[in-house]
Amino acid sequence: MRDPYTVLGLDKNATDDEIKKAYRKLARKYHPDLNPNNKEAEKKFKEINEAYSILSDKEKKAQYDKFGFSGFNGAGGGYNDFNFDFRNFDGFKSSGEFDIGDLFENIFGASRGSGFRNAYEPKGADIYYNISLDFKDAIKGKTINLNLNGENIKVKIPPGIQNKAKLKVKNKGQQGPGGRGDLYLIVNIDENPNFEIKDGKLYTTFDIPLSVALFGGKGKVKTPDSDVVIKIPSGTQCGQLFKIKGKGIGDGPLYAKVNVIIPKNIKEDENLKKILEG
Repeated sequence: MRDPYTVLGLDKNATDDEIKKAYRKLARKYHPDLNPNNKEAEKKFKEINEAYSILSDKEKKAQYDKFGFSGFNGAGGGYNDFNFDFRNFDGFKSSGEFDIGDLFENIFGASRGSGFRNAYEPKGADIYYNISLDFKDAIKGKTINLNLNGENIKVKIPPGIQNKAKLKVKNKGQQGPGGRGDLYLIVNIDENPNFEIKDGKLYTTFDIPLSVALFGGKGKVKTPDSDVVIKIPSGTQCGQLFKIKGKGIGDGPLYAKVNVIIPKNIKEDENLKKILEG
């Protein structure tokens, strides 16, 4: 084996915290679950664990710092005492300070107490499933119930989800030696041409006549629920935005953009004609 400090990218003055952080980073990078069928990553992962088994143990670290690998020769056996087969590794604590089970639970998803075997062995295949969603449900959010292979799965759809978005449901895929894979829901939304979702906000456009834009009045705006009538102040500009509370994504506002209709002939707008004629 190479020098354990070199394996973890450290110098010999590294603190316990630095050793632990370096190990966590490298273990995450080369873990077999994240590098399936990668023999080189598997080899590095084994080497990283062997290095950490020395440097995380105060007594072994002191022996190595003083004598190198020769410090492990003698009555207790050779260095091979530490050259374990990580496939059968069942977790260990280093001087009572660091439980590797925590690492695999927090970083790799292995359940506590399942041992290192479950963290190493492959999970089952992921499942991909298409769902259709009404536009109103997409912007307001909804909890749906799915029945896949006889299993009832409850999924919360967040407000404002985009068309073709993927929702990940952990541990609801196929079963494997190392646990279940994940379920991915591909969302197909029945889009509504009257609305647009942009930057997490809901937008629409509504028309008002020129007379209302000039002198004020009322305008009718479509919302996902129903039409609402809003007050239009005098001097309203084309493209001006009105914010309608509670009619957008989730409980947020709907942003309604004004489109001012300019008549081709003033006679087409009777209100404007009467006002201008005095």
